[in-house]
Amino acid sequence: MEELYNKALNICRLFIGAIPVVTDEQINTAIEQVSFMPDFKMLDKHILKKKLLAHYGVRIQDFQILEGNDRRLPWLKEFKANKISNWNFWTRYKLYLSEQKGYAPAVINQLDEITDRILDNLFNPQQVNISIDKKGLVVGQVQSGKTANYTGLICKAADAGFNFIIVLAGIHNNLRSQTQSRIDEGFLGFDTQYERAYSINSTTKIGVGLIPGFDSAIANSYTTSIDKGDFNSRAANTAGFNFNAPQPIILVVKKNASVLKRLYKWLCAQTSGKKQISNKSLLLIDDEADNASINTKKDKDTDPTAINDNIRKIIQLFNRSAYVGYTATPFANIFIAQDETDLFPRDFIINLPAPDNYIGPNKVFGTSSETSEEEDDVLPIVIPIDDYKAFIPDGHKKDDKKPTKSDIPESLKLAIKCFILTCAIRRARGQENKHNSMLIHVSRYQVWQNEIRDIVNEQFRYYKQEIEANDPAVLAEFRALLEGNVKGGPSYKQITEKIKGSPSLSKIDQDLTVHKWDEIKPLLYQAVQKIEVKSINGSSGDVVDYQLNSKTGISVIAIGGDKLSRGLTLEGLSVSYFLRASKMYDTLMQMGRWFGYRPGYVDLCRLFTSSELNEWYRHIAVASSELLDEFDYLAESRSTPETYGLRVRTHPGCLQITALNKMRNSHEIQVSWAERLIETYQLPLNEDLKNKNLVETDNFLSKLGKPLTKNENYLWTNVSPVDVCEYFSNFSVAEGLRKVNMELICEYIQELVSKGELTKWSVVLMNKTTRSNARETIKKHTFCGSYSVSCFNRSRAVDSSNYKTYFIRKNHIVGNPSDELIDLDDDLLNEALKETIELNKKKGIEWKHTYPQPIVVRSKFRPINQPLLIIYPLNPEYANVKDENGNIVPGTTIFTAEDDPFVGFAISFPHTNTNCAVSYKVNMVAEYADIEDNFDNENDNTYGD
Repeated sequence: MEELYNKALNICRLFIGAIPVVTDEQINTAIEQVSFMPDFKMLDKHILKKKLLAHYGVRIQDFQILEGNDRRLPWLKEFKANKISNWNFWTRYKLYLSEQKGYAPAVINQLDEITDRILDNLFNPQQVNISIDKKGLVVGQVQSGKTANYTGLICKAADAGFNFIIVLAGIHNNLRSQTQSRIDEGFLGFDTQYERAYSINSTTKIGVGLIPGFDSAIANSYTTSIDKGDFNSRAANTAGFNFNAPQPIILVVKKNASVLKRLYKWLCAQTSGKKQISNKSLLLIDDEADNASINTKKDKDTDPTAINDNIRKIIQLFNRSAYVGYTATPFANIFIAQDETDLFPRDFIINLPAPDNYIGPNKVFGTSSETSEEEDDVLPIVIPIDDYKAFIPDGHKKDDKKPTKSDIPESLKLAIKCFILTCAIRRARGQENKHNSMLIHVSRYQVWQNEIRDIVNEQFRYYKQEIEANDPAVLAEFRALLEGNVKGGPSYKQITEKIKGSPSLSKIDQDLTVHKWDEIKPLLYQAVQKIEVKSINGSSGDVVDYQLNSKTGISVIAIGGDKLSRGLTLEGLSVSYFLRASKMYDTLMQMGRWFGYRPGYVDLCRLFTSSELNEWYRHIAVASSELLDEFDYLAESRSTPETYGLRVRTHPGCLQITALNKMRNSHEIQVSWAERLIETYQLPLNEDLKNKNLVETDNFLSKLGKPLTKNENYLWTNVSPVDVCEYFSNFSVAEGLRKVNMELICEYIQELVSKGELTKWSVVLMNKTTRSNARETIKKHTFCGSYSVSCFNRSRAVDSSNYKTYFIRKNHIVGNPSDELIDLDDDLLNEALKETIELNKKKGIEWKHTYPQPIVVRSKFRPINQPLLIIYPLNPEYANVKDENGNIVPGTTIFTAEDDPFVGFAISFPHTNTNCAVSYKVNMVAEYADIEDNFDNENDNTYGD
């Protein structure tokens, strides 16, 4: 039935056309036309309308770009006006996205605009008598559609005249193969498993190749989509087409030193004895640009990493080249040098916004930006676990004793049951032919992965046999998981109801259903018949082939390590069991495999992970969100990539990231707090430290004299930076919150004070003056015997099992952005508000607030000598550690409203007229060195020529 609705949906879309805004009347007319067709007479018109509204209701913000204006040579507008190209590749791809992939018109229209802007920042590839190189970076959310973006760019580049295209696609064969398959479908139009050269009479046409009328869109490939189809010079020499032919040639290669060296050597042979290749315009796409491309050796000039070195050599071999990196994190290029030969994106950086149906960190962790108007609703899908260490010890080695069936933790059993139930529910929703995947990522060692596969398979087969036998006890477990309360997390019913009832979360999917047990019970049998357990690594021989099973769908529990960590898409991923307890930046980003689009099953997804990994990912997500806010402001201010690069490298979040960075050697970083809001959104959950911070706050405020009152808050002005630094030095923050390093912050303050900045602090003691919820407890406290305030209720994050830390749920202690503006006069704020309205108007956003955007104030309007310290008293009752049912966890400290409050604070730093930053010496983790030394032995990423 779901397939029938999708067919009807596609026909309705053809009637309506590819327009971004659709009226209710147009939708109703299309539905009436379709309902007269015999195949669709039995369909429910209301359901069909709901699906159409969801499709056309997808909204996406405008993109932002930073450009190196001194090097920019706009050319595309004139090129299009002269009708030099018929744009066949792009037109065909656009039809493919609309008709075959079902992309919303708003998404396709923005893809068109973004790829035009990227192309315009490159160069006219048909100008042959020039020598030019361009470098740019595209930053998009994890699993948000970066592949579709660069495929669109490739299509337009080929139309314009770029005739040699290289795509660097990860470090493993299966990821390279997967990327090649997508290029086959979206650009080439034929299956490279069977042929490398285009043939008009081909019987292997796929994707765009099935769209008639584009026979002149011809391109060839030196690589294929088979697992070992990477670049090979012998195969290239016998590919059936000429290197010097005018048709574009594409290669999808691994980021592997041997492969890149082989390609470079082969390209050198094509120069006809010249220093450079002059009859080709190179476009090099670096997918996951922060992985294996960055120069991580100690001496960047004389001893770069082999991969980095070969990428640069290939680029320099062409006298017309463009390098475009794609990454999911703005921290990707922190350590890239800004010189002429490395990969720093000096020409442009683009930030890709995600549509509102995208599931990103803000939906999972509540890390929304300061400009977000969304409610504080997060998807309750993260399940913290701590029962795994007997099964998978932290820091285990390859030859350690392997786990046994008796060691399997209850959390993993629950995860397997969740996956079975999810597969059954998706059947009830008409998605029986869709792919279903579960990820188990707990070890990087192949021998461990294979052992775990056998244990998981045995556990799964137990559930399968009991379901087939209709065992009452096991079926009762599944029923409780669906409808009741289960240890380890809320039931499926509770989660679905929460999403449906949330104004913000319901935007992700407006078509979710709460199912009854009688409906799901018979589908469990069908679901388990289809599920397979596989180990995805070079030694297991297991294969997950989504494309081969695209019509019927597959259901797989995939156990893996590095091969499942980056880029490789697990189709229909719903349940993840992620333990890899290492403090490495790569590992944190791997959790992002879960993010993306989950049409029709967002409420069925679960992420089981350790408290440590959950905490670290939250740090990265918060820092990334802050940087994206800064990116938007800098873009509107017409700043350059170099400016943003400096902002990234000096962001306090680097204090978090460098603790997990993959650098082999110790490294000195520079940290600046200029224009930033620093918040203690994590506090030690310890009675003694809580009371100590309260005493230190009392002592500090008692030195400041009589305060002013403003909006019922207590405000001190002209406070000495000496007193502020003394307070900071005595205050205790959570150990894991490394970016709030009080010693470094004080060093930064002292440095700027010596230059005449940060000399007159404002300090405000906040008083909760309004009650947003009548059921909230009002906690009162008096500071210094004189200043009575109501405490703020800041809920503890429910997805953390770290009982030593008070994780504030929103990752913000500041509850209202206007708190940051309390010490500034009205005239200044009015000017800042005018600029805020204008900046947002340029982005197509209406600023609805009566106060200016805080980042605008910090960056331009807050006086450089007047930073602000905002102190928040917090109701201790909200810091209690509770389980999924809201009960206080036994053995944890119990706080009541009668206890003294917690104290947290935020610091609003103004811009600076200096270049001051604090140096910080980082000793990089040794773990990466061990991994890199053993990498080729643990993975199948090298093949002979």
